[in-house]
Amino acid sequence: MTGASKVVHVAWGAARADSVRQALRLQGRAERVIALPYVLDVGPIEPFDPDARRMWFDANTRPDDEPDGEPTDPEASWAEATDPAVHPVYWVCLTDAAEHACFLRFVSRMAGRTFDIVEVIGSDLPQLGAATPVWSLAQLRPEEMVAADLVGRRRPFSAAEADAAVAHWAKLRVENAPLRIVRNGILVSAPLTHFDGALTGHATGEWELLIKLVARVLGHLGAGAGSDQPGQGCSYELLFARILALGEGGALEVTGPGPGMRDYQVRRPASGSA
Repeated sequence: MTGASKVVHVAWGAARADSVRQALRLQGRAERVIALPYVLDVGPIEPFDPDARRMWFDANTRPDDEPDGEPTDPEASWAEATDPAVHPVYWVCLTDAAEHACFLRFVSRMAGRTFDIVEVIGSDLPQLGAATPVWSLAQLRPEEMVAADLVGRRRPFSAAEADAAVAHWAKLRVENAPLRIVRNGILVSAPLTHFDGALTGHATGEWELLIKLVARVLGHLGAGAGSDQPGQGCSYELLFARILALGEGGALEVTGPGPGMRDYQVRRPASGSA
């Protein structure tokens, strides 16, 4: 970092970036905070074509209401965060699949230039009233970020670490899987059907609103239950679409007029019907 370089802070997603911004303001710091868009733990990443990704999301996810959409120029934030004239400080919790995937792309876009990292490792944080262990920046309020002195964790991201991250992102791009999840601290490729077992396993034999099954499975995955870790690349939009697909395939019974999650009911197939 040169003396002339302007420090900017970077995080995935508007909500996380806003929490970082508020935490910095509470400490009297006025540096710019940039939110990077794109949900990179889901959908195709090779080649990186926003139009192709949008088509994939339309075909494989199901929003419950009107989607927010991407910023008018989503690449503008990426260009600003990786501008050679700035020195980025990247905030990330690598046990969150979306944060992890965005970080790997950021390192690749930096093309070997130096930057700093504020890595949140939940097991090292004091008990601040947040869920334990912390596996995502989204779990921390700005006051908790200050209390945990996350700014004090800032360190240079080494060249060896950057090389490994670039190689790993290149591997994931070659695999170009529908999903990417965190397993044992590593972002790995997964098939579109990865969460189907959790959906069928948590369905009951009684009719219930589809939204209740989605909430139950999200809670199960968020708690890190089972073989996978929490924060592994799941959303209600994906689960909603998978339940409808499982209904079409007979693994679940789904009824209702739609279009929203409260307009469908779901249950395990009655004995002998699937």
